[in-house]
Amino acid sequence: MRFAYADPPYPGHGEDYPEGEEVDHRELVERLVREFPDGWALSTSAEALQDVLALCPAGVRVCSWHRPVRYTRSRRPLSGWEPLIVFGGRELPTAQTQTIHDALLYRGRFRAFPGAIVGMKPPQVAVWMFCQLGACPGDELVDLYPGSGAIGEAWRRYAGVDGRHVADVDEPAARDMSRSTSTADLGERRDTSLAAAAGALAGMSAIGVSA
Repeated sequence: MRFAYADPPYPGHGEDYPEGEEVDHRELVERLVREFPDGWALSTSAEALQDVLALCPAGVRVCSWHRPVRYTRSRRPLSGWEPLIVFGGRELPTAQTQTIHDALLYRGRFRAFPGAIVGMKPPQVAVWMFCQLGACPGDELVDLYPGSGAIGEAWRRYAGVDGRHVADVDEPAARDMSRSTSTADLGERRDTSLAAAAGALAGMSAIGVSA
């Protein structure tokens, strides 16, 4: 299957990036719908969610990842989460109890990453996003806004490209709301069949869980 991920400058924040330009989200969503019928994911801000959702087709799902908050003065409560809009994707098997949740609680810190830029997503968030799409080794993921390259690197490890596996995406730094079991046995599985990949996805929700 062929999926896409888009993490553009959020509406109203184009000036935070070197290009200094706003992204036409209507055009972006139309492109996602047209070119990626298998499924896609789009990151945006909680503030812009209502406007971006109005541009999306019926059937999208809103997932959320909760991030550390930098305390500052504010007239409103500080925002501690970001939405991920997901369309389509591979259905997960119903023969086993589902362990993947549509919410991720991230409490880690970014590790040094060459080329880090504003808005770069942590590896655990990338893996969680892959799970929302039901992505498996052998699928294709198109990163429409590669920026720092962090999503591409996480995908290479998730998909087992170049002999690397999901288990070494990052140090334990996040707590997924879905489960807290070990994933040490995931790294060596490379079978691209749906059944084997679905089993790996079920365990993926525990990536980065602290002991």
